[in-house]
Amino acid sequence: MAIFSVSHFRTTCSQYYPTFISGVTPMTNSDPRSNESSVTARLIELFNNLSQAQQQALLSILEDWQPADRRKHPRKPCLLSVDYATGDRVFKDFIKNIAADGVFIETRTAFSFGQEITMTFSCSSYKEPIKIKGNILWSNPLGIGVKFDAENQAVIDMIKTL
Repeated sequence: MAIFSVSHFRTTCSQYYPTFISGVTPMTNSDPRSNESSVTARLIELFNNLSQAQQQALLSILEDWQPADRRKHPRKPCLLSVDYATGDRVFKDFIKNIAADGVFIETRTAFSFGQEITMTFSCSSYKEPIKIKGNILWSNPLGIGVKFDAENQAVIDMIKTL
């Protein structure tokens, strides 16, 4: 997935849409406490100050930057109790969404990218609990994204039917 800097964005916009950049000033708030809503508000403000043609140009650029179907398997919302372990620590939280290749676990505990995780959870469709290993792909204050190990294809096929 490509990551674009503000300078790359400005260069691209001015290169392909020379009138796009005129009058757009950078956000100068370097306060680390700036949150997502202030960024969104500033983006909306800037967007609303653009002409219709500039808005269309920006929309076209942003659509080109979107990854093409990042996920192989669609996520399904759920609320499943999960017991899981990383290293020598054991946790109990909730799976908030699930797919054939991974889950999102709601947790306030911080984890590191790449940590191996073993999960056990039950589903009313199956008599036996599902036990599967995976790796943590990302962690934020709301939870963790876990990708299942591909080695357990039988369990992954079972999860696809949930």
